Amino acid sequence: MKHAKLLIAAALLLGACTQPAAEANFTRYVDPKIGTGGHGHVFVGANVPFGLVQVGPTSIPQTWDWCSGYHVSDSTVIGFSHTHLSGTGIGDLFDITVMPVTGDVTYARGEEKDPASGLWSYADRTREITKPGYYSVPLTRYGITAEMTATERVGFHRYTFPVSEKAAVVFDLENGGCWDKATETAFVIGDNPQQICGYRYSTGWAKDQRVYFVAEFSKPVKNCTYPDAGEARPEDDDVTVKARYLRVVFETADNEPILLKVALSPVSIEGAKANLAAELPGWDFDATAAAADAKWNAELSKVKITTSDDAARRIFYTALYHTMIAPSVFCDVNGDYYGSDHEIHRNAGFTNYTTFSLWDTYRAAMPLMTVLHPEKMPDIVQTMLHIADEQGRLPVWHLWGNETDCMVGNPGIVAVADAIVKGIGGFDREKAFEAIRKTAMNPDRGNGLRMEYGYIPCEMFNEAVAYDMEYALADGAAARAAEALGKEADAKLFTTRSHSYRNYFDPQTGFMRGRDSKKGWRTPFNAFASTHRADDYCEGNAWQYTWLAPHDVRGLEGLFGSREKMLEKLDSLFTVSSVVEGGETSPDISGLIGQYAHGNEPSHHILYLYTMLGQPWKTADKVREVLTTLYHDRPDGLSGNEDVGQMSAWYVLSSLGMYEVEPAGGRYWFGSPLFDRAEIRVPGGVFTITAENNSAVNKYIQRVWLNGQPYTKPWIGHADVMKGGELRFEMGAEEKVWYCPDEPEAYADQRPAEEKRLFKSEAVEGEIARVCGLLTNERLRWMFANCFPNTLDTTVHYGEDEAGNPDTYVYTGDIPAMWLRDSGAQVWPYVQLCNEDPALQKMIAGVIRRQLKLINIDPYANAFNVGPTGDGEDVGYPGNDQSPWVFERKWEIDSHCYPLRLAHHYWKTTGDASVFDAEWVEAMRNIVKTLKEQQMKEGPGDYIFLRTTDRQLDTRCHVGRGNPVKPVGLIVSAFRPSDDATTFGFLVPSNFMAVTSLRKAAEILTAVNGERELAAECTALAGEVEEALQKHAVVEHPEYGKIYAFEVDGFGSRQLMDDANVPSLLAMPYLGDVDRGDPVYENTRKFVWSGDNPYFWRGAAGEGIGGPHIGVEMIWPMSIMMRAFTSDDDAEIRDCIVALMTTDAGTGFMHESFSRHDAANFTRAWFAWQNTLFGELILKLVNEGKTDLLNSIN
Repeated sequence: MKHAKLLIAAALLLGACTQPAAEANFTRYVDPKIGTGGHGHVFVGANVPFGLVQVGPTSIPQTWDWCSGYHVSDSTVIGFSHTHLSGTGIGDLFDITVMPVTGDVTYARGEEKDPASGLWSYADRTREITKPGYYSVPLTRYGITAEMTATERVGFHRYTFPVSEKAAVVFDLENGGCWDKATETAFVIGDNPQQICGYRYSTGWAKDQRVYFVAEFSKPVKNCTYPDAGEARPEDDDVTVKARYLRVVFETADNEPILLKVALSPVSIEGAKANLAAELPGWDFDATAAAADAKWNAELSKVKITTSDDAARRIFYTALYHTMIAPSVFCDVNGDYYGSDHEIHRNAGFTNYTTFSLWDTYRAAMPLMTVLHPEKMPDIVQTMLHIADEQGRLPVWHLWGNETDCMVGNPGIVAVADAIVKGIGGFDREKAFEAIRKTAMNPDRGNGLRMEYGYIPCEMFNEAVAYDMEYALADGAAARAAEALGKEADAKLFTTRSHSYRNYFDPQTGFMRGRDSKKGWRTPFNAFASTHRADDYCEGNAWQYTWLAPHDVRGLEGLFGSREKMLEKLDSLFTVSSVVEGGETSPDISGLIGQYAHGNEPSHHILYLYTMLGQPWKTADKVREVLTTLYHDRPDGLSGNEDVGQMSAWYVLSSLGMYEVEPAGGRYWFGSPLFDRAEIRVPGGVFTITAENNSAVNKYIQRVWLNGQPYTKPWIGHADVMKGGELRFEMGAEEKVWYCPDEPEAYADQRPAEEKRLFKSEAVEGEIARVCGLLTNERLRWMFANCFPNTLDTTVHYGEDEAGNPDTYVYTGDIPAMWLRDSGAQVWPYVQLCNEDPALQKMIAGVIRRQLKLINIDPYANAFNVGPTGDGEDVGYPGNDQSPWVFERKWEIDSHCYPLRLAHHYWKTTGDASVFDAEWVEAMRNIVKTLKEQQMKEGPGDYIFLRTTDRQLDTRCHVGRGNPVKPVGLIVSAFRPSDDATTFGFLVPSNFMAVTSLRKAAEILTAVNGERELAAECTALAGEVEEALQKHAVVEHPEYGKIYAFEVDGFGSRQLMDDANVPSLLAMPYLGDVDRGDPVYENTRKFVWSGDNPYFWRGAAGEGIGGPHIGVEMIWPMSIMMRAFTSDDDAEIRDCIVALMTTDAGTGFMHESFSRHDAANFTRAWFAWQNTLFGELILKLVNEGKTDLLNSIN
């Protein structure tokens, strides 16, 4: 009972000393026992962040799960060791173990079945206290309460004894961790009776490990005995006793505390003494524990999360804690350290580190270090470079001055390359790259075979696939480092080498598969099979290793044959059986979802491949599943080995919403943030991550904002994180893509070579230069420079007719025909520049002249050949002789309106009336005649259209005449601007355009030609149509009120919808056909941009209006542009630009349409009208002073 009271009192006292104010106390959220069950293998005890000393209990080692010295299922304690590993799969260290005892004991580790067989005691785990920097537990065998804390290089113990004449502290230099075996041990007796010195040499995982120590007690020693003493020899003033045990005896009163300080050094006893003097000269245990707590709190407080989930908070801060146990300081306070060349290096000038589990940690733990501990990275890189100098290559798995060569590949390359790519200073970058290059060219460990064959033949080397794939991704990291340093030749070399993994892809099975030196496949083959450390993979199977190309995801996609096939295979990874087959399967393949194995590192990047492949909602689904089902706040809260912080670092980064997928990629890909808010302390201040509307259901990112501006990338660069700022995620339940999944690596000019451009305009080129000079968004500049001149570059064929007049034929894009509507729209944005460029003015005059000529050839046709070639789609029908000039004879009102709109704009801009000659007047007579005919006042007329087709709207019903209409003053348009047949003949937006076009024509006819009668006819017709529109086109909608119908028939039938093609209801203010403030239009605008419009689509890729021309679920970028053109809301305009930027499939051009599910599924790679329209939109916004709005997009 006394011990229990004392323990509680100690805990209360410690709490009072160590706890800062509640809001700043982050150590209280840490539960060091998370990961002590299952296969977590985490360290439990006292240490400070990245300290050399990890002092804590060591149990009787039993199996693999005791690698850290502690397992929740075992309460035995053989002593308190000063070095431990955390989360490894191999046991080592446990150096300099001390055990407080009373009475006579057997000096051995002992066995649990025989309590008298050794020093060990049961620990009372019910009264155990574990917290950062402090550990306490009662030893039931001896009635002793053990407490400990630490500095970087000193373990500090406080043992509270019962009354005893045989109280003692036993130093155990024999027993190490699992596979560790002592080779030489000794105690050194000096002239200070309160001081114990010695050393322990051992071999195990680290083949030549050396630990020196000095210990001091707070109470005079009664006597010392060496139970197994061998040779004792004088050395200078000291005596060295070759022994493995030392018993230091005291007499104790009841509840008497004895304090013990043990300082370590990897160099010498003198170094240990200096470390003790520098770090812990006094005896205030509680103050030391408080200082340790403060150090932990300072590091943990670098990330402040906001969440209502207490369990998630505990998991997070415990994970963060576990990421800071290693790398560990591995030098004395003066900088001396024990090198990989087994030499002592004096006054190194940097802090040397050890415990580099790089195969594990290069993936997340080391990248997390670059964010949270950038001040330590120069010394960590310096350490690795010195290791490279000392052993000839960068480290693989380095432990206490020894290269263990554990695991596969060249992970040291990745760690150093990452530092180079991220611009971390404090080391020689040229020397660092030379170390990378030298390591990459080292022929050891299968790399020589790889350089000889281009891959590692499976019959020549164990784990060949795993080794080669890890070497390949390390080469990818080397290439990135070379690029960062401007080393083009090296970048090319390593990029090429990084593709070696492709040799293993078997297209028949869709897996990475062993290949022999003759390029034959490993046979038999079973993707589910595993033989631990004795097959073609390393702690995995083909299911897991097939995805290990995070540096070359597009290359991997190419191996599968398409993105769809890769995604299909990736989906199956999570749904196939979780059974791993074989008699000796790897225990590391754990934490299974299907064959995805979160319990081991090769799988850790896989979830984020979905984001890289354009399906970020699947990343979100899987990341949330792993975060919430494979991590718990219980001892078995990890799904596999902690692996020196990697498993926890994955949680930390992923719960923040990001992960560094590409080795040395310098950027963090987005997943699904778990917390509502996180504040990360970085050199630039604070980097805040907020997740609005976040919940278990609202786990999908809808939009991203960086520093208050829209962000159109699926990742954030390291530099942006380190500058500080705010990353804001808008979360929701809908699957969304807020970025372009096909983003090019570089924004290369997509225009034709200068000599291949069809028409060149100095004014247009000048405008491109001006606008690009104002835009700061590189992607937007690129798109504008590609799109704005696309009509001129690729579709304009300028010439002169027989009379020497300009004559311009304009393709619509990928169809070699001239649409009257399209051509009028394509050159429209250039008219404003005509006064600066006579050649441009002549070209546009040529367009107008050609349009008028074509109208006179056939006023019912919509598209024409360059000459009377007879080419085209119309098949003809009885009684119709189609002109060989006609490509397509679909009657569309806008085929007349667009030429009139263009001619009027040209005339008003340039003052040139030369185009309004006799051809013009004749065209106007034909236009008026045709429009009046199509009012159907005299019956259906002669025009019919029939086509043999499997597309319903590519022809007209009722033997080519269409549905009946009632003559009410409106004009029939047989087809819409999409070239689809109208359902009800009176197409409302085209009738609106007819009104304004006729009035523009009347103005020209009056002012230029003096054709007052014809002008009056135009005006009268416009007035009649306008009146009819108000009477028949306005309908009452139950939700939106008065809106414009899309089509009506005069009988009362109406079509409520909108089509993306212009003229459309949405586009009417853009064309000048209605006032933007018209309340009926405002209602209509809301209607057409909603799910009540049957051709409005919203999906993962975006939202917008389509139409029946391409089919359901296809969005036309033109509709998004029209939304922007007609908007008076800057936020809405910005959203439209973002949508256009992220749905071009990485081409830099607009397309006819794209799937609402995937923008890479698009129609028409070359569509000049939409390209030029995009350029027109950007130019308009710049000219209206909205450059800052455009530049606000990241």
